[in-house]
Amino acid sequence: MKYKIGQLVNLPETRYKGIIGTVIAENKAGILVRFNGSQQLYFKE
Repeated sequence: MKYKIGQLVNLPETRYKGIIGTVIAENKAGILVRFNGSQQLYFKE
């Protein structure tokens, strides 16, 4: 695992400029990040 659960990460600048999220899971699909309190998305590394 490259990221640890609970780690803060910057979301991709192209679409989410200045947004910081929290890693909540990592698996083969990617990294699941929660941001803005309730939104969650998978991102590739």
